[in-house]
Amino acid sequence: MAVLALSGTLLSACTSTNLSPTGATTATRTPSPGTPAGSAASRNVYGALVFGGADRLLTNEYAHWNPTAPDAVSSPVWDMTSGSLFVRNGVGYSGRPDRRTVDARSTSGTNSAVFRLVTKNRTYKDVRFAMRFRLLRFTGGEASRDDWDGLHLWLRYHDETQMYVASLARRDGRTAVKRKDPGGESNGGTYTLLASAPAAVSLQEWHTAVVTARDITHEGRDAVRVTVEVDGATTLDVLDEGGTGTPLRTPGGVGVRADNCEFEFTDVVVGPPR
Repeated sequence: MAVLALSGTLLSACTSTNLSPTGATTATRTPSPGTPAGSAASRNVYGALVFGGADRLLTNEYAHWNPTAPDAVSSPVWDMTSGSLFVRNGVGYSGRPDRRTVDARSTSGTNSAVFRLVTKNRTYKDVRFAMRFRLLRFTGGEASRDDWDGLHLWLRYHDETQMYVASLARRDGRTAVKRKDPGGESNGGTYTLLASAPAAVSLQEWHTAVVTARDITHEGRDAVRVTVEVDGATTLDVLDEGGTGTPLRTPGGVGVRADNCEFEFTDVVVGPPR
């Protein structure tokens, strides 16, 4: 079955090598398969996110590191510690990834080769985080490429040292769920791989993604159940029972991480698990 489960209990995994796109299933509308969201608003049940309107910079890392600067482009919902987030043709867009210094308007560069975007709301605990995404291309020279390059979603994000990571589309064609704990050499933390499975996602096509986290009790022990779904198929369903660490059972933010890839996303919905 080619499924790798290390510190998590793998409940189920889909090993499809190519996940075809399906239509979005948000509360606002259901577009036809492969059709970008156009003028639709990105939606968060705890506060609206809008990707409609004119093409523009929505926010960037400059706004995070210079919060009082009069020229900073801030978002009331998103905090961006690295990279740039644009609106292009009615959807969220990473811009062309590079590793250049970012100015107030991201005209000098995007730094979106290292894309880190998280909600300012850190009260999401048992949560369902859904969106549509399109991975346009992988980038990066040979020296900067990693197997895990691609698009990932964050759950229960506390800071750069503590969160769950659900990988949607990686360079190596796998999906994965990891927990990051404070202390270590990876930007102040250490990753624990809970489970991984083959799940390649086609480029240049729209896909749907849903990730969830919820507290459960399993055989008398506190645990967290994390699921990853792409195009209606569950690619991973994992129980985090601790193992080398402690399940992350406190609220946090949700967010988007990308490494060495250019992508678009839209139809964002954050709410309780179904």
